[in-house]
Amino acid sequence: MKGNNTMKISMLATGLFVATLSIGQDLKQSIQITKDEQFEKADKAFKVLINAKPDNGDNYFYEGENFFAWGKLDSAEAAYTKGIKMNPTNALNYAGEGKIKLNQGKSQDASDNFFKAKTLSKSKDATVLSKIAEAYTGAPAQNRDLKQAIDLLSQAILMDSKNQDLYIDLGDAQWAADPSNASNAIGQYEKALSLNPKNVIAILREGMIYQNAANYTLSYQYYQKANQVDSTFAPAYRQKAEMLAASQRFDDAIAQYKKYLALNDALSARDRYAKFLYLAKKYTDAISEIQKVLMKDSSDVYLYRVLAYSQFENKDYKNGLISINKFFAKASQSNAKIVASDYTYYGKLLSKNGQDSLAIVKMNQAATMLIASGASGDASDIYFQIGTICYLGSNCHGAITYFLKRVQITQTDVNSYYYLGRAAYDCKNYKMADSAFSLVISNRNDLLIGYQWKGYSDQSLDSTFSGSGIPATNAYIQKVGNDSVKNKDGMIISLAYLGNCEYIKGNIEQSKIYWNRVKFFDPSNQNMLRFFEILKQQQKQPMKKPGNK
Repeated sequence: MKGNNTMKISMLATGLFVATLSIGQDLKQSIQITKDEQFEKADKAFKVLINAKPDNGDNYFYEGENFFAWGKLDSAEAAYTKGIKMNPTNALNYAGEGKIKLNQGKSQDASDNFFKAKTLSKSKDATVLSKIAEAYTGAPAQNRDLKQAIDLLSQAILMDSKNQDLYIDLGDAQWAADPSNASNAIGQYEKALSLNPKNVIAILREGMIYQNAANYTLSYQYYQKANQVDSTFAPAYRQKAEMLAASQRFDDAIAQYKKYLALNDALSARDRYAKFLYLAKKYTDAISEIQKVLMKDSSDVYLYRVLAYSQFENKDYKNGLISINKFFAKASQSNAKIVASDYTYYGKLLSKNGQDSLAIVKMNQAATMLIASGASGDASDIYFQIGTICYLGSNCHGAITYFLKRVQITQTDVNSYYYLGRAAYDCKNYKMADSAFSLVISNRNDLLIGYQWKGYSDQSLDSTFSGSGIPATNAYIQKVGNDSVKNKDGMIISLAYLGNCEYIKGNIEQSKIYWNRVKFFDPSNQNMLRFFEILKQQQKQPMKKPGNK
């Protein structure tokens, strides 16, 4: 809001409060505000309802549902618990309490609460059954029970076949059960639409299915249809924005998100927008938006995560480290979930701030989490990053360790074999280097660099110039072909090696041919000048092996 007109602000605030009061008189309308993702507004509406009817358990339950959708699980649990206290016979709040327990990983406590909910309702309340089913569908993967959810919703539909929400819930459960084949889910959403063609949530869900299948054109059409049916249904604009971002149309995506904010300019919406800007790779805008939100409300731990990530991507490593430290400090004081990427970014930020040892510790934590979750491929990426940190820090032994971990998981990655070879070469482990560069060649025989460094490795293994490195050296020179001037540094080293080998064998004329080619590339080359000086003095000791490779 622009300007400092106190009277206008006061009038607007009063108008909003009056509107909230009128909306808050009706539970159904208050629930709809939650569905519109206007969580702050819904919270005010439910508080009005609770003040008016403090013994009505439904009011507490739906207040808890609003908090749950808002991501405030502690507040949701408090609302369900208060609902049970104020009306112990209300089954819904036990369903809500069970949902919290499922999300906490307390399956037995969840089952006990669901049993209590079904007992109080005698398993004859379709809404109670659907809320238990929603809990099973939306729980973390390890606690999810989709068969149970589908069974409960099937029972509920037998009791209330005209309830559109039940078909949407059943579609959600079936989609979660078989994400690769959403035809059953679409069938349920269509049933909801047959009861009410203007059910925007059913339309939205079908758009989400096509978005999940990367059919962005059809997905967009469904989101557009939802907006046409109800131009005030904010989630359709947000989902459309996220779909456009997934299809790399970031500017269009941001335009849609601004439409979402026009309908829902609450702090929670700004919070989501800030996170969205990060996903859209608009890091500067994300940082600006997050800082605005944090000035008003610093309670969202995850904003510090997104801020740190954005600052890293924006190359603001100093402030990024401050932000990631704040994130971990706040996460330790709450139920915030730490994910592998948190440790990855923590490590990268530490490395950029000159703290490589601690960076490696954090990134190893990320890799451990990924392997435990079955994402070993992602863990191999972390090992590559750690290996790179070690390599750039001149820690060739550490680099070997982590590049080996990388190639053990990802066995065809040419870059990993190349950097493993370079680290091994720096550590003078020329046999390992030779093996690594051989694998570069076998995987990508079009890359000159594999031949070049295999040649160097074999030359280094041949400390007496016996000629064991000649095959690899000749393979490199042959690969260079007509691009010899472009690759003169590699050619000089290789020709010098061949010249020394021929000299040791006593093939002076052949040796001179190689050294004259070195002279062509670099007339001031010290090894070449020394060779011809030795010839003048008629000394037949081998040249010193060229260095500085």
